[in-house]
Amino acid sequence: MILVLENEGVRLNEISDHEKQAIVWDYYKPRHTHAWNMLVLSWRALDEPASDVTELMEDEYHWENFIIRLWLYRVTVKTLTQLNNVNAEAREILARFDRNFEIDGQNGLKAIRDMIEHFDDYAAGKGRGPATRDGELDPWRAVSRDRFERGKYSIERALAYDAAIRLRSDAKSVSDAFIAWYKASK
Repeated sequence: MILVLENEGVRLNEISDHEKQAIVWDYYKPRHTHAWNMLVLSWRALDEPASDVTELMEDEYHWENFIIRLWLYRVTVKTLTQLNNVNAEAREILARFDRNFEIDGQNGLKAIRDMIEHFDDYAAGKGRGPATRDGELDPWRAVSRDRFERGKYSIERALAYDAAIRLRSDAKSVSDAFIAWYKASK
């Protein structure tokens, strides 16, 4: 954000806190809509029945897309933590969402996302995070449309999507609270 503002000849320290908060929300809103729509499309790809063996083989790709989109949606909602007057509420809704994926005190969604996103590092034994090359990168794993598993990490598709729907509803409430504050403080 700072670079964009400086390119337009405005320095961040020259605008009010009220305006700074509005800039964060303006950044959030279109990205929220896009991230949600992409998550829904990735869900639908897994929801379609496979008509042949080739489509069954694509299930892993669809799962990876769904997991990455689920994580990107979470990251987008995290933008709300930058809004001072709703920071605590935003952190709470993210924590509630994350609890849906907790495995042995770790965020299983993040662990699987990291394995997908940084596969080369994990394959070389240099992956960061709780997953391990020997434990979670088994190339002979089974994939179904309802459950994604990598070693001790698993995601149930219906439960993950329900958690995302709850996060969306919670994010709307947090966003509405910010808008009410913004209008009242003009």
